Amino acid sequence: MTGIFGTGALLQTDINLILQIVMFLIIVIGLVYKSKRKFKRHGELMGIAVILHVLSFLLVMGPSLYENYDFFTTATSNVGVQTTWIHAIPGAIAMILGIVLVGAWALRPSNIAACRRRKRLMDITVLFWFISLIFGIATYIVFYV
Repeated sequence: MTGIFGTGALLQTDINLILQIVMFLIIVIGLVYKSKRKFKRHGELMGIAVILHVLSFLLVMGPSLYENYDFFTTATSNVGVQTTWIHAIPGAIAMILGIVLVGAWALRPSNIAACRRRKRLMDITVLFWFISLIFGIATYIVFYV
């Protein structure tokens, strides 16, 4: 089954690419709500993004990495492999930090002071997520365009 963009990528790969971009837009909208001091909506949107990220990893990216693990660990001079690792490592860090941050928020959503103490960690998480997105798009381009 071929993808949506006519690149030769699988359908689930194209859907995952679209989902990653939608997740990033959700994060940006969440940051807008944070700037407007609407912290509950901010937390909800970040929670949605984290849940989508975990599902995307479990259903598409994790199985792809597992199925191609030998290639990704032996063909390290391949540009696609390099972009994949530069995508995967910050993406994994962002996913773990996102789970921790959203989990902490979900346990006490009204504790804004605790959220403020985690602001730097939140900023780092968004930065890792953005790096992962850019290199995920680069990986898609290298392998399929």
